[in-house]
Amino acid sequence: MENKLTWFDLNYRTDTESKISCCLLRLFDLIQESLHIYFNIENSKDIYDCLIQAERQNKDNLFVEWFLNKGIPKLRSIDLNNLPKDDRFLAMLELDEYILKSEMDFADPEEVRGCIISFVNSLQQYIGLCKEDLNEKFRV
Repeated sequence: MENKLTWFDLNYRTDTESKISCCLLRLFDLIQESLHIYFNIENSKDIYDCLIQAERQNKDNLFVEWFLNKGIPKLRSIDLNNLPKDDRFLAMLELDEYILKSEMDFADPEEVRGCIISFVNSLQQYIGLCKEDLNEKFRV
């Protein structure tokens, strides 16, 4: 089943019953929308098309370069199909969603860029913290 994360070139099996999956999909949907607004791009078939259009228009080439060379590889290295099923993990995602939503007025576009970078850089850490805590609970 294809979902919103395919736009980011990510392989993710959607579980529409899971609050975590729903929140993750909403968050990535917000990021996609934010990138379109930030780069002033109306439509793109995927993340690469969006970034290529931005690069052609000379829009924040450092951010485009970061996303291509660091952001996408970092996201692709995360096992999205093996996420913690933990209320704390959901809370972390919901906080990032809330913060990004609050910046969607684009009063300060750099804040939106910062939110996206922060989320991409932190996602693996969120997963690691929750899994580490879970392992400690069940350690004999």
